[in-house]
Amino acid sequence: MTTGIAYTHSKPESITSKLLKVAMSLVGRKKVFEKEMTSLIIPQDADKIPRSVRRAFSVTETPLQGRPVWRISPKEHETETMIFYIHGGGYIHNITGFHWSLIRELAGRTGAAVVVPDYPLAPEATCKEVYDYIETAYSGLCAGTSPGNIVFMGDSAGAGLAFGFAQKLRNENKPQPAHIILLSPWLDVTMSNPEIAEADKKDRMLGIHGLKLAGKSYAGNQDTTHYQISPIYGDFRNLGRISLFIGTHDVLWADCRKFRQMMREQGIPLNYYEYPKMFHVWIAVTALKEAQSAIGQITELVNPRH
Repeated sequence: MTTGIAYTHSKPESITSKLLKVAMSLVGRKKVFEKEMTSLIIPQDADKIPRSVRRAFSVTETPLQGRPVWRISPKEHETETMIFYIHGGGYIHNITGFHWSLIRELAGRTGAAVVVPDYPLAPEATCKEVYDYIETAYSGLCAGTSPGNIVFMGDSAGAGLAFGFAQKLRNENKPQPAHIILLSPWLDVTMSNPEIAEADKKDRMLGIHGLKLAGKSYAGNQDTTHYQISPIYGDFRNLGRISLFIGTHDVLWADCRKFRQMMREQGIPLNYYEYPKMFHVWIAVTALKEAQSAIGQITELVNPRH
């Protein structure tokens, strides 16, 4: 059985990445997230789709339970592949301009349509409402697409949600996507891995305390170790192919390495891409050299012949 791809980025860290991490430290990005969760004063409006995206792609918006589900697709040479993209934001923040930049790159370079659900957010919505929305969006918009042409993808909390949702589909004997691509995934909202403390020292964006608060808010009355909330506690068998991208200056790196070891012990292939010194969801900062490298690898995973 193949063990999957094991990739470690070997090029020196770009100057832009170094400067961004300095800026995060200066503005106290970690404290901002924690303050939002403590005060529950959280802006939750989605950033508008940039004009550049609307000019270059076909954009449709389907209302669902009072929230939009967007579809971004190439105007020409669209492939049969569909990416079901679930954005991150700690389950409390909505889609940002950085996400739209990444989605533009994905649609343009893979030729795939990208479906993006504007799922409800904590603290108003909990895991149950979020899964109900995601499942309805997925079943409605993907009914005409073969599961073999579907890719689940998400970043951070969205990656955790995508991975948990794939497990739920498997448990209910429903068709699996061909591929699950996890970008800086939040696999365990309990943040209980003892190795996280060391990873936290290098992270300039996320902090343990703020993440714990967000995770509990999202869980509601559900146990935070339930696989739909912390998918690392689930069953990884009989899912689509799994690929994971993570940077070593990300507090979630420790759980990603733990997950890689669990996959090895269970004999389940994993494509694992590790970028030294990269911060949380660096891939969405598409101007970075490191982001372009990762997006190129994602493009090859989604459509090897593209």
